[in-house]
Amino acid sequence: MAGMDVAGENRLLWKIIDSSYDGLFMTDGTGQILYCNDAYLRISGLRRSTLLGRHIDELVREGVIPDACSPEVIRTSVPLTKVIDYYHGVSALVTSIPVADEGGRIVRVVSNVRDITELMRIRAQLKDSKDLNEEYRRKLRQVEKNGREDRELLVVSPAMERVVKLAERVSQVSSPVLIQGESGVGKDMLARFIHDNGDERADRPFVQINCSAIPETLLESELFGYEAGAFTGASKKGKVGLFELANNGTLFLDEIGEMPAALQVKLLDVLQRGKVYRLGGTKTVQVRARIIAATNTNLERLLEEGRFRRDLYYRLSVIPIVIPPLRERREDIIPLIAHFMERINRKFNWTKTMTPAAADMLTRYGWPGNVRELRNVVEHMMVVADKETVDESHIPAAVAEEVSLKPAVPVGQLPDSSLKAVMEAVEREVIAKTIVACGSMRRAADRLGIDLSTLVRKKRKHGIK
Repeated sequence: MAGMDVAGENRLLWKIIDSSYDGLFMTDGTGQILYCNDAYLRISGLRRSTLLGRHIDELVREGVIPDACSPEVIRTSVPLTKVIDYYHGVSALVTSIPVADEGGRIVRVVSNVRDITELMRIRAQLKDSKDLNEEYRRKLRQVEKNGREDRELLVVSPAMERVVKLAERVSQVSSPVLIQGESGVGKDMLARFIHDNGDERADRPFVQINCSAIPETLLESELFGYEAGAFTGASKKGKVGLFELANNGTLFLDEIGEMPAALQVKLLDVLQRGKVYRLGGTKTVQVRARIIAATNTNLERLLEEGRFRRDLYYRLSVIPIVIPPLRERREDIIPLIAHFMERINRKFNWTKTMTPAAADMLTRYGWPGNVRELRNVVEHMMVVADKETVDESHIPAAVAEEVSLKPAVPVGQLPDSSLKAVMEAVEREVIAKTIVACGSMRRAADRLGIDLSTLVRKKRKHGIK
């Protein structure tokens, strides 16, 4: 700058400052705005006439500027950096630095304002991508753990909601669980649900055995394993028992009420000590398996008859869960029908639907076989139907005969027989059955003569899944 006077140097310096791509913003020691360059106006979306001569505190208080560093820097004399999101969608990294005179009094606060909108957008995309990948991984783990669609739990009725909420809490601990309920209510599905909702490690084993399906002479070796040559016909290599296979996972003992008395003693010993002896072996094997037992028999009656050990019962039933039969939670019938029909349609590439009258008949049946029987009846009806619509003529004779002899539930048996309660109950039932019959929300809305948005709102209002 040789030969240039001081005024010329100052003009050049201001030109350099004005040409900066980053925004520059300056106040005096009280917060009055003295200067801002064009880049700051571009980044902030503000006008110079709105800023110059005003106090920064006032502009923030009035909402002209969403936020600022300068007021705090003036109060504390300490530099400050923060991200400010301006109203027109630009994000900026603002750094304000105090400038003091020789006496230490702040006379200026200079702020550097850098546009980081693109950086924030990329950061958000990366976060979304990370979240999405994590969601995909979570779903993949769930698919890997579930393996089969028939492990899905459909929950609509308050009774089943209570069961599932308890199962979710239980899944976070390792306490033994005793699941009781009639045959076909889904005890095995609930056991798997508890296992799957626990530790997320995909390699945790889930081992299941039906205690009533294996002869007493073989059940012991299946549970505890055996050493080579332990008995006639035993494998020369020996065999690992189910307790060992379930180590660090879950052992599901289905139909525990059918376990022979002699094995009940050995099972209790394993539960107490956490160790097993293989048949013919002399060494103990340490095992850590969560035990879930299930039965459709009345264990209290077996206790009274002396056919089930009381100490084993208390050991297994640390957390008892009772699944109510399907006839006591009829709200679940329609959603289950829709679920089974969807699976069967997808399996055979069909588009079959069920009439409201047929669905109504199924809701009035007693379902002694519970969910398993319902699934089989729905599949039977869809297979025998030679047309796209499944109706009452396709219902198995035994089911149809029982339903035809059973009157509809009288209004007086409703929980609240006020007109409003009755109308809402009827509306809910009609909507649920029409959705099942039509196979889609739009067709159901057309049949009911209402807008799709109205149907969606009513479906949400009545809690129809």
